[in-house]
Amino acid sequence: MGNIIDYVKASTESFAQRPLNRVDSLVLSWLAYMRIPEEVPESCTTEGISIARLGNQFDVLGLVAPLHDAKRSEELLRACAISPRFAQISACRSVDTWSRAGEIQFSATTFALPAEPGTTAPGAYVAFRGTDDTIVGWKENFNMAFHDAVPSQTAAQEYLDQVALLVDGPLWVGGHSKGGNLATFALNTCSASTRGRIERCFAHDAPGFTSQTIASADWAGADELLDKTVPEESIIGLLFDEQVQGMTVVKSTNPGILQHAPFSWVVDGTDFATAHAVSYDSYRRNKRLNAWIATLDAPSRERFVEVLYKLVQSSGEVTFSGLMDTLDDGSLDLMLRRLDGLPDADRNFFVDEVKDLVATLLLGPAPTNPETPTERADDASSKLDDATARFHDSMSKMDKYLGL
Repeated sequence: MGNIIDYVKASTESFAQRPLNRVDSLVLSWLAYMRIPEEVPESCTTEGISIARLGNQFDVLGLVAPLHDAKRSEELLRACAISPRFAQISACRSVDTWSRAGEIQFSATTFALPAEPGTTAPGAYVAFRGTDDTIVGWKENFNMAFHDAVPSQTAAQEYLDQVALLVDGPLWVGGHSKGGNLATFALNTCSASTRGRIERCFAHDAPGFTSQTIASADWAGADELLDKTVPEESIIGLLFDEQVQGMTVVKSTNPGILQHAPFSWVVDGTDFATAHAVSYDSYRRNKRLNAWIATLDAPSRERFVEVLYKLVQSSGEVTFSGLMDTLDDGSLDLMLRRLDGLPDADRNFFVDEVKDLVATLLLGPAPTNPETPTERADDASSKLDDATARFHDSMSKMDKYLGL
C-alpha cells in the first residue's frame, strides 16, 4: 500500500489498457492546482503541453509552490513526467479567473489523454481546481451556503460545455474539495449532449449543495455518474451531504481535518483502500454542523457570512495562511475591535449565532418532541442512522486492531 505518488510510480499501463479510475482522477485533480506560468501559452490551447514537458523543462517548484504541500506536489509532478501512464497526457485549455469584486476564484484544466495507434479518440479529463489560499476563494465557498449558484459554479458549467465542443471522445470530470463541488455542479447543469459523453464525475472530499440548489429547474440529478470519495474523518466532504448516496470512504494516514490532504489517502493497487464508513466522530460532528446551518434561512446565512468576511478583512491579510500565521501577532485583536465597532444588531446577531454553533457542535441540536407522522419518521430515521454510524465505527476500529 502507498499513496498517489507510489501509484504513479507503479503505473505502467496506458489508458487504453486500463481505463481512467478514481485514483487517476485524484492525481489529475491535484495537478490542476499547478500554476502554469504565462510564458507557457500552449497550456491555453486545445493542443496543450505534455506533463512530461512541464515536469522536465520548467521550474517544477515554481509550478507547485502555491500548493499546500509543495514538496510532495513536486514529487508527484516529477513522477508523472516520467510515468508511462501519465507523461504524455496534455494539459490544455487552462483558465484562471480571480476577482475580489466579483468574489470569484475559478480555475480549470483539461487533461487530454494520449492517443494510441488504431484506437478511437481517447477522450479527456476535465479538472477543476479547489480553493486556493486567497481570502476571496474562501469567501466564495461560504457564499455557497446561501446562493443557488456562485460565479465559479456557473463558470464550471460553461467551461465544461465549451471543452466538449473542442475535444473528441469520452469525458471524465472531477476535482478535489471545491473542485469536486464545481465538477458535480457542471455535471448536473451542462447541456444534455455534453452529459451524454461523460463517463464519470469524481468528487474528492467535496462539499455538497443546499436543497435549494438541487431543487432548481436546471439540476439534472445525474447521481448515477457521480463517484464521491471522502476520508474517514471527513469534514469538508460531508457539508450538505444529505443528497449524496453511495460515498466511498477512503483510509488515510493523517488525523482529523488533515485527512483532507490527498497525499494521506491510502492506495491499494489500482484503487483506494476503503473503510466501512466515516468515523462516528466525523458523522456526529458533521450532522451537528449541518443541523446548525439548517436553523438559518438563506438571508441569515448571508448575513453571518458577510459579518465574518468584514472581520477577516479587518486583519489586512489577503491569504488564509497569512491570516492563520498572524492571529497571534495582532490580527485577532484587530478583528475583535472590528466586531465591537459593528452596529449593535449585526454584532449581537453574529455573537448569538456563534454561541449557537458552539453549543450545537458540543451538545448537539436542541431536543425536539416529534408530533406529526413525518416528524416521527424523521426522528426514527435519525436514530437508525446514528446506530448504523456507531456500528460501522466499531467495525472500522476492529479492522485496524486486526491490521486489516
